[in-house]
Amino acid sequence: MKANKISLRRLASFGMLLFMFVYVLIIGQTILIPLTFGALIAFMLKPLCTRFERWFKWRSLAITLAMVTAIIPLLALVYFFSSQLVNVLADMPSIKEKINAGVAMLYKMAKTNFGYSRAEADQLVTEQLPNMLSSPMSILGNGFSSSTSFFTGLFLVIIYVFLFLLYRSAFKHFILLQSSSKNREDTTGLLENIQKVVQGYLQGLVMVIGIMGLMISLGLCAIGVAHPFFWGFLAAMLAIIPFIGTFLGGLLPFLYTLATATESWQPVAVVVLFVVVQFLEGNFITPKVVGSSISINPLAAIVALLIGGEIWGVAGMILSMPLTAILNEILKQSDAWRPVSLLINDEIGINEHLFKQKWDKERFRLSNFFKLP
Repeated sequence: MKANKISLRRLASFGMLLFMFVYVLIIGQTILIPLTFGALIAFMLKPLCTRFERWFKWRSLAITLAMVTAIIPLLALVYFFSSQLVNVLADMPSIKEKINAGVAMLYKMAKTNFGYSRAEADQLVTEQLPNMLSSPMSILGNGFSSSTSFFTGLFLVIIYVFLFLLYRSAFKHFILLQSSSKNREDTTGLLENIQKVVQGYLQGLVMVIGIMGLMISLGLCAIGVAHPFFWGFLAAMLAIIPFIGTFLGGLLPFLYTLATATESWQPVAVVVLFVVVQFLEGNFITPKVVGSSISINPLAAIVALLIGGEIWGVAGMILSMPLTAILNEILKQSDAWRPVSLLINDEIGINEHLFKQKWDKERFRLSNFFKLP
């Protein structure tokens, strides 16, 4: 009976803390979103910054060099997209005329394969397509409008990254001093684990973007779509935004192919390509590349994505996975909150015996929190 009371008390306190935490996130999103991005990027750049500090005496110079080293690939990426975008925009005058032919081709395919008449197809497009597009587009718009302008936010993130790296020793000592002297070693280990999680996730995300971009680009090239590497890597980068990004990443090259295709099968082939790539990415690529750095089960990931989207829009959806992984690492360090980490962790079929083997059974007893049959 006593164990049940303790469990209920902990669950109630967790619910209250969660409500207060979410409330603060909502009212302070303009300030917290750039801060969160800055902190995560600072965690990722810390090893590179430490290496530069071995060669240069001044920390500010080492931080600047580390940030420049990270920004150079981004600038190269921006140059690639801008140069390709010029070529895509050059095709726009002819696309308007071709889009009508593409729509007519779809009408013909719908009638041949599904028995739709022109009037029925018109009704389907005019009634259903806006509903299909309104939800993701509204979430996307709300996500960008919920924060400051893009360039202002980007400038703040750069400033925060520099300051986090410059004063990282002060931040570390502040966190360590919040715990007792006997627990500081555990706190140091927690900070190291958080850094590994953030680094592994962000580096894995870059690898996933590269793999997906190459796969989509080669597929579009085989189909015969113009500017395949532009559309391929654009779709891969948009895939960072869960659900919405995948939809937009496939919609844009599909519409472009529909307007410029010389064969009726090409738009259909683009759809099939994105379905196949999305299947491979969700079931093989991301679990192997990114999944090793975060131990989050699919249920917790979906809930985190939905909550992040509701609270911070697109930024919340992007940040939901690394923040949930960090939360999981924090919960593991606490005897009181460790059962909650079981709900987030991706281990399947964990039982009391394995649980006691993994964590200290003298300090923490599973029977105090759960009543197993």
